[in-house]
Amino acid sequence: MSDVLLLTPREIPTGAASLNNQNVMINDEEYLRLDPAMRLFYKRVRENLGVACIAGHLRSCGHTVRALNLHGRHPSDEAITDLVRRERPSFVGISIMYDLHIIDAVRLLRCVRRADPKVFVAIGGAFCTYNAKLIAELIPEADCVAFGEGEMTVEGLMECLAAGRDWRKVPGLWFWQEGRVRSSGPPKLPDLTKEAWPARDLLMHHRKTGIPTPRASTYTSRGCHAKCTFCYAPRQPGVIGSYWRVRPVEDAVDEIEYLQREFGTRFLWFNDDNFGGAFDEGYSHAIGFAEEILRRGVKVSFHCEFRVDTGLIDREALRTLRRAGMDLALLGMETGSPGMMKRFRKGTTVEYNFDAARLFKQEHIELEPGWIMLEPGTTVDELWENLKFIVAARVHESENPFFLINRAIALRGTEIYEKATRYDLPDIPGVDGPAREVLLQARRDYRIEDERVEHLWTAWSRISSEINDRKENEVPFLAQSIADAVRARRGLDAASLRPLLGQLRLWDQGLAGLLVAFLNAGLLIADEDPPHLVERLEDELRAMVTAYDREHLGHTFPDFAVEVARACGEHTLAQVRG
Repeated sequence: MSDVLLLTPREIPTGAASLNNQNVMINDEEYLRLDPAMRLFYKRVRENLGVACIAGHLRSCGHTVRALNLHGRHPSDEAITDLVRRERPSFVGISIMYDLHIIDAVRLLRCVRRADPKVFVAIGGAFCTYNAKLIAELIPEADCVAFGEGEMTVEGLMECLAAGRDWRKVPGLWFWQEGRVRSSGPPKLPDLTKEAWPARDLLMHHRKTGIPTPRASTYTSRGCHAKCTFCYAPRQPGVIGSYWRVRPVEDAVDEIEYLQREFGTRFLWFNDDNFGGAFDEGYSHAIGFAEEILRRGVKVSFHCEFRVDTGLIDREALRTLRRAGMDLALLGMETGSPGMMKRFRKGTTVEYNFDAARLFKQEHIELEPGWIMLEPGTTVDELWENLKFIVAARVHESENPFFLINRAIALRGTEIYEKATRYDLPDIPGVDGPAREVLLQARRDYRIEDERVEHLWTAWSRISSEINDRKENEVPFLAQSIADAVRARRGLDAASLRPLLGQLRLWDQGLAGLLVAFLNAGLLIADEDPPHLVERLEDELRAMVTAYDREHLGHTFPDFAVEVARACGEHTLAQVRG
């Protein structure tokens, strides 16, 4: 039995472009059946750090908590209802981190209600923070919807439920009262200097079931001082006057040492909105953290995100971070166009972006560019500016350069959402009920004002998504099947297979050059603005990609995959794909 049951729903793709690109299509059982070499292509840890923080906080207050993350698991309705009846919690929290969780969240809520109609149920999570009133209106089966940082909110709810007091006075909630949805005001924020560590229930589950746990998530700060129009952090509830707050670096490093001892953690995702913070304070915090890592001799690699106007875009700072383990970082550059930079309200310049990219290259730190190729006001001239910057700053020399072809998503709660006045309802086939109604209003599928740019996006996105799928999903399987066949056959018979692996490697290594040619060709056609622009773009760009495939693989990509299957043997390929 537990006082609190916290649930993270499964990710269910809706068919529309996601607000999050980390959807996972393999469950725990399938993962364990994979050949160990193939497991490298699946980053199994998708911790819900918000739930982990709330679970850790509640346990420090003396509550018993069961936290269940359904990432990689497919429990039936009966299993969920049995769990609720077995645990008999007084409080159930369902966390919606992003849009891929909303469908299963509704299912879980209904399972909980069937198991115990009287149990108190709250919905929360990052997705709720900017859709809380909407979700409360459309999903009245929940007692309330929590928004913002949730530790103090859930603690307050538990105190009220235990004492029989009116829980509607707890800050940070939306709820139905007297026939309409009301709010109790912004949440109280936890003191990060005193907070308990995030609970690690998911890592414990993976360790118990034999799934390796080399990766984990944590944080060193919360909030962001910036005002970017495409981001909802500037409007985060409850942080007015305290935009960016830090955790003591000693405490963060203590936790890292614990993760290494208990779970063998070798790589950390820092979930800070802005690891570099603001100005001198941000510099001191980030470098102080790195120096503490070095002082203790902790061996770890980590990924973080920060802006180009932090003090960390400095040679000595980057070297210190690199020695501490920062081997890659997402840098919030967004654009190479001065006009787009102003509309994004970045408060930086294209020159800052260029200097930052140059320093990353010189210091041998892998740059993951935070990049927005298009937004509602983008013009063809601005796309030319973006292309020139990409080439000059070499930001396309990355793990997957075609990720640069994207557009800003107009999320509810952001300034760009309010300015995207020309939009269509998103296409979300197969989704109905309240989940569909929430998704229809959670973002705006806007049309770009310049019709040529809208047509460019149509062609670019269709073809680049196919290239991305090949790069991310098909290439690893093909490469592994070839390698396995070579090891299995050895000798002269295996020699005929090795060229296939070399061809695949050349295809992968040439994608940066293909991206530049792809963008350049599209922009030249858009400048010409011929009749039937979309069809012309798609025809010529597909012909370019086909020619690229033939040059590097000797076939179109689909035909090459068939050739690999034939050469390696259908049985071998079937084994690799599980």
